[in-house]
Amino acid sequence: MIAEFLDETVRLLRELDQTAIARAGEMLLQCYRRRGRVYTAGNGGSASTAQHFACDLAKFVIPPGARPFDARCLTDNVALYTAWANDAAREDVFANQMRGLLAADDLVILISVHGGKGFSGDLVRALRYAHDVGAAWLALVGFDGGTLHEEADCSILVPVESTPQTEAIHLVVEHLLADLVRRALADGVARP
Repeated sequence: MIAEFLDETVRLLRELDQTAIARAGEMLLQCYRRRGRVYTAGNGGSASTAQHFACDLAKFVIPPGARPFDARCLTDNVALYTAWANDAAREDVFANQMRGLLAADDLVILISVHGGKGFSGDLVRALRYAHDVGAAWLALVGFDGGTLHEEADCSILVPVESTPQTEAIHLVVEHLLADLVRRALADGVARP
């Protein structure tokens, strides 16, 4: 089983859409250049990936002396998250956190194993709210990609029906994007 899992991981990495990954990296750099804010969100294991992504953007990618990304994960404030989940429609928990804050220069990164198909209505509503505001949005998804894959400005699909594999590849993609942005910033592409 170990060899089978690792072989499938290698196969999936080779099947990723490199054009979509490059586009996602450019979206991040454009957001940085515009001084926009990055919002990340996900549920379950994808919430952990969303937190990791926000952390890497705020700290890892920045060269010495450069300004950091303004990056926020929408699951970091548990009190706020649960207040919205308790007092309003659960599906609006992420959109409600961005209401009045999200701007057209911002980027919303939504991470979901199933892409909002039958699950994660909160991510779908966040995507549609971002669309209404005019902000860009990026999705990291698995299985068939669901609604997020269909509607996102850019979507990176892990073409497998496996939660462990999808979540593992999402972490690789997150680190790849962080490294691409880090190198671009270090080369002076997006220095302030």
